[in-house]
Amino acid sequence: MATQVKTGKAFEYAIAKVYFDAIRSRRLKAEIVKDEAYKIAKGYYDGFDDIAKGRYLASAEATLDTMFKIEPGLTAQKDEKDILQIRLAKDSEGQAGDVRDVIFSRAKSKWEIGFSAKNNNDSQKHSRLSVTNDFGEKWFGVKCSENYWEEIKPIFEFVKQYKDAGKTWEMMGKAKEEKVYIPLLEAFRKELLRINESNKDIPSKLISYIIGVSPFYQIIKEDSKNLVVVKAFNIGGGLNKTVNKAKSRYKVANINPPTRIVELAFSPKPENQMQDTLNMILDGGWEISFRIHSADNPIVLSLKFDVKLLGNPPILFSQYLFQ
Repeated sequence: MATQVKTGKAFEYAIAKVYFDAIRSRRLKAEIVKDEAYKIAKGYYDGFDDIAKGRYLASAEATLDTMFKIEPGLTAQKDEKDILQIRLAKDSEGQAGDVRDVIFSRAKSKWEIGFSAKNNNDSQKHSRLSVTNDFGEKWFGVKCSENYWEEIKPIFEFVKQYKDAGKTWEMMGKAKEEKVYIPLLEAFRKELLRINESNKDIPSKLISYIIGVSPFYQIIKEDSKNLVVVKAFNIGGGLNKTVNKAKSRYKVANINPPTRIVELAFSPKPENQMQDTLNMILDGGWEISFRIHSADNPIVLSLKFDVKLLGNPPILFSQYLFQ
C-alpha cells in the first residue's frame, strides 16, 4: 500500500486514540469500535517508530482544546448509558461520498460529527482520466458527451504507442505536455463547462463530490511547519450543535455551496515546469485546482487527477495550531 495511505490511516488511529483517552480521563463513557477498519489503521500506526508515533499523537492532541470548545457533544454525557462511540470509517464509505475518516456519535442523543484526517496532504480527491472513466457520470450523474470521447481517444492512442513500445512517460519528453497533458485538460475543461451549461446545480454537486455529502471537520497535519490546521465545513448546519443542553463556546458559521462557475482556465505555468493544472473560480470564495500527472514507470492508459480545494468561503471556521 502507498506510503500516503499508510501515514493517513496511522493519523486516523492516533486521533481516535487521543480522543478516547481524553474522554476517559474526564471520567466520561467512551468506546472505540474495534472493527476491521480500526485494526488496519492500528497496524499501520504500530509499524512506525516512536518518534513518528509521537508526532501523530501530538498533532491529534493539539486539536483537543479547540474541538472540546466548539463541539460540546464530545463531552456532554447525559447519563451513564450515554456512551461516546468512536469509529474509523470504512473505505467503502469514502467511495460513497462521505469523506469523514473518524466518526464520533452518541446514539442516545442522536448526535454525530466526523473528522477528515490529512497527513501532510490537503488534496481532496484522487481521480483518474481515461477512455473508460466517465467523470461526468461519476461526479454529477451526467454522462460525458460523444464529443468528449472522440477528443480524448487519439490522446490515449498516442499514449498506447509508447506503452506498447515499452517506453516510459519520461521518454516522451515535451510530447507528454504538448500531446497528452494540455489536450486532455482542454477536453476536460470543455466537457465540464458543457455539462454545467445544460444541467442544474453543477457547482454545488462538484463541491459535494470534492468535500463529501456530510458536514465535517478537516484536520490537516503539516510536519514541515509544525502545524495542525482545523477547518469546519459546516454545510447544512450539522456541526456545532447544542447537545444535552451543553452549548458551544464559539460559533461555527454555516457555509453555502457555490451556485455558478466564474472561470475555468489553465493556471499560470511556473518556469521550467509542465502545464498540468486547471484552476476553477466559483462564486462565494470557492476555488478548485485540477492537476493531472503520471509516474515515470510504467505507462498505464490513464492519468492521475488530483482535485484540491484552493479557496473556501471567508467565513469558514479555520484555526492554525502551532506545535
